[in-house]
Amino acid sequence: MKAALTFLLAALTSAAPSLLLRRQDTKEYDVLAAPTADVAALLESLGLSPANDGVFATFDNARFRGFSGAVTEDEVEVLRAAEGVLSVREVAQIAPAASRQDAPWGLQRVSQEGRVGVVGSATGRGYTYTWNDTSVLGDGVDIYVIDSGIYLEHDEFGGRAVLGFNYYSDKPGDVFGHGSHCAGTAAGETVGVATNANLIDVKTIADDGLGSSSGFFAGLDWILQSHANRSTKPDFVASIVSMSISFSSVLDNVDTAVTELAAGGIHVSIAAGNTYDDACTHSPSSAGGPGTDLLVVGASTINDTILWFSSTGPCVDVYAPGAEVVSAAVSGPSAYVSDSGTSMAAPHVAGLLAYFVGDEKALGGSPSAAKEKLVGIARGREGVLTVSANFVEGGEVVLAGNGVA
Repeated sequence: MKAALTFLLAALTSAAPSLLLRRQDTKEYDVLAAPTADVAALLESLGLSPANDGVFATFDNARFRGFSGAVTEDEVEVLRAAEGVLSVREVAQIAPAASRQDAPWGLQRVSQEGRVGVVGSATGRGYTYTWNDTSVLGDGVDIYVIDSGIYLEHDEFGGRAVLGFNYYSDKPGDVFGHGSHCAGTAAGETVGVATNANLIDVKTIADDGLGSSSGFFAGLDWILQSHANRSTKPDFVASIVSMSISFSSVLDNVDTAVTELAAGGIHVSIAAGNTYDDACTHSPSSAGGPGTDLLVVGASTINDTILWFSSTGPCVDVYAPGAEVVSAAVSGPSAYVSDSGTSMAAPHVAGLLAYFVGDEKALGGSPSAAKEKLVGIARGREGVLTVSANFVEGGEVVLAGNGVA
């Protein structure tokens, strides 16, 4: 590493006049490096430090290091050649997996074997959620919602939701509403799967519903550090990430970072995407599928059909309710809204993960074992889903459930 950094310093010193002259000719890049990399030295070699305006975020956790910042084309090439640097990619735009505005019918569906009969309407509240009467319903489990924030004051959260990380430091909480809806489905008091789990707001989506890969990596970095700290506490059970976001293409650095979450002992539920295509064609859903420890989730309807705009294919591990799902809204502490998409399906699975690891502590540190259990239960429901016209072959067509019935 020392030799590599010496080369880096020498290369940049020899090019210093032209680099300084062209400092304004920069683009925004995400630089991911091995956990042994010296990020401070990398930045110093570029004449930068974490305090510079051109450095948006630095990453320093047990699984990866790096930074996001503005660098020149020459600096990009030098960084790519540096030992320990895993990837150097332009910052990409990110957004919540697109949803369509339109009840907790999903809770009934994940807790019973047969199809849900419509009671009034799919957006009504006349459905029954069933669980094992010895279940702790996720008590002690931490669910990180990486999204647009969480409206902490909503009645559904009962003091169990806290502010964690905010990439937009001047705007805490949730204005856009997407994150609060997802948090409610995962662990809301009356609309959530794991009613007793902790909810942690990881805000990487701005109030206009957009974000960047830089904020995404910064959020993952914070989650890994928080997990490392929390896992030393006597009341710690497990960490779960609910990830209802999508990029427009496959990004190897995104897939690498998400995979590192699971390698670090964190359970991850990822929305498959809502572009009625192959989920393997865009990150982070492209990181899932058989042989991985990640759970990629497609969306189903109250009639047990795959939602027509849900992404499908070999990277999808399981399906969950994602059409006309009622959950927390941000217009008031007792407000609710119906929404549809794989964004709504992924938090059902995040909640189920919390349900399982809360009751079986041995699963807490093993994303692979928890995935095996969840998918195994879903396979017991194989054949109940009807595929959509846009269905991409290759993945399992199974519906998630808690195994009670």
